[in-house]
Amino acid sequence: MIVFAARACSILYGLLRGDERPLLVPANVCPIVPVTFLEAQRAFELVDIAEPTLEMDPEACLERLRQEPGRFGGVLLVRPYGSERDTDPFFRRLKELQPDLLVIDDKCLCRPDCEGAEISPWADATLFSTGSVKHVDLGYGGFAHVREGISVFLGAGGPYQETALEEVTRRYKKAIAERSPFPGTCEGWLDLRTPEVSWEEHRRRTAEELRRADEHKRRLNSIYMDALPRENQMAPEFQGWRFNIRVPEPDRLIESLFAAGLFASRHYACLAGSFGDGRFPMAERLQGEVVNLFNDRYFDEERAERAVRVVLRHLEG
Repeated sequence: MIVFAARACSILYGLLRGDERPLLVPANVCPIVPVTFLEAQRAFELVDIAEPTLEMDPEACLERLRQEPGRFGGVLLVRPYGSERDTDPFFRRLKELQPDLLVIDDKCLCRPDCEGAEISPWADATLFSTGSVKHVDLGYGGFAHVREGISVFLGAGGPYQETALEEVTRRYKKAIAERSPFPGTCEGWLDLRTPEVSWEEHRRRTAEELRRADEHKRRLNSIYMDALPRENQMAPEFQGWRFNIRVPEPDRLIESLFAAGLFASRHYACLAGSFGDGRFPMAERLQGEVVNLFNDRYFDEERAERAVRVVLRHLEG
């Protein structure tokens, strides 16, 4: 079945309210995910990621489940940078080890699949987003393909306040920057309102924008691929959402891009210290290298070419 909501995290919230057992999540998941767990009063534990997939380490995850049979209620796998790698073998092993495990496939950075043509049959819920700065950016909306028998408790919730979301965002950004514990949420940040458009209308808008977004990303990615050193480019499977490079001193590169009147980002940070304890070496290493170059409607060919020149100067320096 299809579940359509104001945001993908609203659906995640609904999925999390049906059990009390903790879930395993990647150590570098988007911070809004653990914030949603806290809102749903659902525990979670972090697991490091692994090369070359940059997904949650499957062997570490399976070992945790074997060590404490039945203690965990689910696993949330995030598709890094919109990767579409085949996850069926991992999901199948999860279900064989613990059939009642809630398997959530977070594809919020992937191309939205309204028809469910490419979803894993082993996932209980597959999340997509058409919100701000996603592959298709409609500024709102999330949907999920949910297996029959899985409950999603959306409810009415309290009144949504955009200022509350801005405050929560400010809090988690500050906590991550300082490696300090996240201080908690505030009332009204999670949008549980019924979308103003129907699912059919949303699906139509998504399909229209997807065609435009795909072509735009193709043009900008070609500029980056042709001009930047191959050794600094991440694998092609990670170049859908944004064009990702691994460079020394990434914060200095970001400063140079902004100084040139451009912009880029540094997603995604390791959450250790802010949303969990422990050391996660691979997530830390990735955080220390990656810069996301934009390839969406907020960037054009001229800006992409200028960004290339800034990156090349950075690498030469």
